[in-house]
Amino acid sequence: MRKWPVGFVLLILACFAPRVQSVPPGPRAPAPDWLFADHGPHPATPDARYLGRFKTTFYWIVEEKDYPDTKQVPLYDTKGNLLGKFSKKFVADLKIEAAGRLRDGRNISWLKKAGRVHVDSLFLGVQGYKLTELKSIAVDPRVIPIGATVYIPQAEGVVVNGERLNGLFRAHDIGSAVQGKHIDIFVGSRSNVEAFKAAGVLSTGSVDVYLLE
Repeated sequence: MRKWPVGFVLLILACFAPRVQSVPPGPRAPAPDWLFADHGPHPATPDARYLGRFKTTFYWIVEEKDYPDTKQVPLYDTKGNLLGKFSKKFVADLKIEAAGRLRDGRNISWLKKAGRVHVDSLFLGVQGYKLTELKSIAVDPRVIPIGATVYIPQAEGVVVNGERLNGLFRAHDIGSAVQGKHIDIFVGSRSNVEAFKAAGVLSTGSVDVYLLE
């Protein structure tokens, strides 16, 4: 039996059979909106610009009640009045976190340039902004404009004290250690960091950041 008819048939089938195509590298089109119908807005909407992966850290309120009640280091308010004397460790941590709460319940913000503290019900950010727990972030203004809103998909759905975060934050602060692609999230109570750990936000040490425009 001759084999050439079989080869001819196989050749014809190969010409008309469906072909498997590989996806070329490069930018891909966004997923259809219906795919996210049950998960809120698509993060890569035309009104948001992807800035890349950012290093993620947290800062919090330094509670005087968690430190020894020693009278070692004086702190002065913006008018030059003596606020009181406090433990060295409390003052050192206050200068790092820039937000503190005294035993009597007063909130104070450390003003690095002035070397004084500002007493107010809310903590001071930069350019007159007030910090909001779980909403305010410190940024490098060369990368993210002060006052801008950013979306962090990894933070969406994180539950802190019964509150489910929507992943939106405002650039209300700066920090000497916050340089380049780095954001510092103001969590309020230090214990709130645990909620981000539980949600896996800290598993890689970085998050995706979108700038809403």
